Amino acid sequence: MKRNIIFLLILGIVVIIGCQKELSFEGPNTPAEGSLLSDATGDCLPKTVNGAYAAGVALVPASNTITVNVNVTQTGTYAITTDTVNGFYFSASGIFTTPGNNTVTLRGNGTPFANGVNNFVVSFDSTFCDIQVTVSSPGAGTLAGAPNACAPITVNGTYSPGVALTTTNTAVIQVNVTTAGAFSITTDTVAGIWFTYSNVLPLGNGQNVTLQAQGNIPAATTTGPKTFTVKLGASQCTFVVNMAGPAAGTVDCSGVTFAGTFTAGQAMTAANNAQISVTVTTPGAYSITTDTVNGVWFNASGNFATATTTPVTLIANGTPVNSGPFTFTVKWGTSTCTFVCNFSPAPPNDYFPRTTGSNWSYEWDGVAADSLLKWVIAPTNSVPPNIYNIFMETDGTAPPTGDSSGYFRKNGGDYFEYFDLASIGADNTDWVEYTFLKDNQPAGSSWTSPGWTNSIAGTPITFRFKDSIDQKDITITNQMTSTGSVDYQNVIVIVERIQVFSGGIWFDATPIFGYFKSYFARGIGLIKAEIFNAPGTGGTPSFTLRLRRYQVF
Repeated sequence: MKRNIIFLLILGIVVIIGCQKELSFEGPNTPAEGSLLSDATGDCLPKTVNGAYAAGVALVPASNTITVNVNVTQTGTYAITTDTVNGFYFSASGIFTTPGNNTVTLRGNGTPFANGVNNFVVSFDSTFCDIQVTVSSPGAGTLAGAPNACAPITVNGTYSPGVALTTTNTAVIQVNVTTAGAFSITTDTVAGIWFTYSNVLPLGNGQNVTLQAQGNIPAATTTGPKTFTVKLGASQCTFVVNMAGPAAGTVDCSGVTFAGTFTAGQAMTAANNAQISVTVTTPGAYSITTDTVNGVWFNASGNFATATTTPVTLIANGTPVNSGPFTFTVKWGTSTCTFVCNFSPAPPNDYFPRTTGSNWSYEWDGVAADSLLKWVIAPTNSVPPNIYNIFMETDGTAPPTGDSSGYFRKNGGDYFEYFDLASIGADNTDWVEYTFLKDNQPAGSSWTSPGWTNSIAGTPITFRFKDSIDQKDITITNQMTSTGSVDYQNVIVIVERIQVFSGGIWFDATPIFGYFKSYFARGIGLIKAEIFNAPGTGGTPSFTLRLRRYQVF
């Protein structure tokens, strides 16, 4: 493929300019490898800070956390830490079992000693990103209902011995805030669980505060009411959680009904659900779920008050990969049943269609005889947790022969390519993923791939792609030698540059070896690609690929 040849030349130049990075070596108990995701300014992606931080108040590891994303290129053990700033720090350790994007929560430790904004540097496998944490003055207030029962009080979710808690397990109380600031509110531990809240509250009475349940309820826990004591400074109140026994019964999928639109490539929401019938023989807490098929699963939890036959709505989760009918198995205890859910093809607003059989023919550099054919085959490439559509290509031989033209997937408005760095000239095999297109961002938006470390001819290098939306929703005219002039509507223009890591910073290497420009039309795919070689950042492209025919299914 000509793009690969160009990349080989580029990486050769990167070696010449001497960018160096120390590499780790594999061995027993291999440490994980990868990179922290960050934006163009170096801030962590996502930049998520949880909990409240008050000067002089010790952090609660379960509540005071930060969340980062890691692109894992080699699974194994990991340790992700920050530096210590203002008396506290964050850390996490564990094992990455799947490559690709992984979300990691780092727990806070220590006690902040001063107010202000604190900038932490997160480090993993020689990559870094920044995250800011604000420390406020501690707030003060009283609990509504203290010193007796919390009033008002709302307990949400179901609680049953041996059943794992979810985000629905909460308790809502009211707080009268006399001094605005950071609040850490917690309960005692009863039956293996406790409730916590950590955030900043403004001045005012009657503010609703949602405490999240933490921990695990042992299977040997007795059922019945359990009393929890909420503590806020010297103020405290109580509330009761009913510990229900597990429900039992059977599931029936014969009359299943669906709500919502099930479409390949579109994430499921609460509006996407399947309703089945359940016969309850023993009232109590229940958790009903399906297996994961085509990237989607269904589940429901709650409490059955009586023995009866009743409908249950299973909420869909995940993002479907492919269109077509798929069979799901519902599981509740020892009872199972199956239903079929049909997923529609991705809508025509997809800027990079990946449907089986879709094909595109291209003309290189205005030479009608120099053609390139690409098409999508039915098999997929599964790299848990992701599934990629396989594109094939040939320079003149009709299907079914040809070489793989890459692995692609879509999540929301983001389009991803999964490829081996060795295929673009690197010494070592290293499968990586990056976002090459975003269709839900305005013109001027930009993003970077993770930094990749490999070597060329034995010389270590670190580089990444920086992509930006140059233009959006424009009309492009392709002037073809073979077919004449063709206009394409709703086109997104992506400029892709290479950045190299050297001297502790990323720098734009465009003046050294140029850049790429790709044109994607809605409902069609790639209609044009240009390669601008160095020197300079403009002028006439060195290579041009233009679409001359397409068929999207």
